[in-house]
Amino acid sequence: MSEGREIRLKADFPAVQGSFDYSTSTWTNIIPNSPHAWNLDTVTSAFGGITYGLMWTMNTIDLGGLELEKETFFPVGSTIQDPNVYFNDDTTTGVLHVIDLITDKLIEPRDAVHFVSMGPTMQSNYGMLGDDNDATTIVMGQYRMMTGNTNLTYPQMMRTEVSTSFSSGEPTAAAKLYCYRIVVPYVALVGVTNLRIPASRFYLTGVRDKEDDKVYMMRLKRSYELDQSQG
Repeated sequence: MSEGREIRLKADFPAVQGSFDYSTSTWTNIIPNSPHAWNLDTVTSAFGGITYGLMWTMNTIDLGGLELEKETFFPVGSTIQDPNVYFNDDTTTGVLHVIDLITDKLIEPRDAVHFVSMGPTMQSNYGMLGDDNDATTIVMGQYRMMTGNTNLTYPQMMRTEVSTSFSSGEPTAAAKLYCYRIVVPYVALVGVTNLRIPASRFYLTGVRDKEDDKVYMMRLKRSYELDQSQG
């Protein structure tokens, strides 16, 4: 392998706010209400049949230039910027699960949230032992649990209680990276809960470099197989 060149990749995501009514499992008052912004949906737990709100959005990073040069991307580090407040005005539970992902495979966001919705693999995160998803596809992964504090002046403002990463650091020859923000709010079992998620940005740093032909061809084969299994 030759001496590679450092590169810095970026993905931006818009802010969103909406109101979730647990009794009807519906979203209202969504801002911005535009295509290709945030998807506001629901997910039902396998244990107890409880329906939670599901908020997710996706952006992509084009690596086609590396593919043309027959180069591999070697991830080195990542940063998540979200300089504002996460808001959940439910005073009884007031919890947000926030999952940030960069993968080299298009995924179904529900596959990344079953562990917070009491699914059969509860306490096993995406790509971890006990989960069926391939950990090597996770270029960057971070999980945060946020809660409110009723002893403070603004209990609706979420504060991070748990933060952990689960990036694989595996090189990739994929032509595109898929960047996800996924939020599962725990809300009151009655009434309407108002939620706000700030705009954010991912930075992914790494090295682009050529590999031995045999190794590179194996990576291309893997990328092709992942493409065929998407969805």
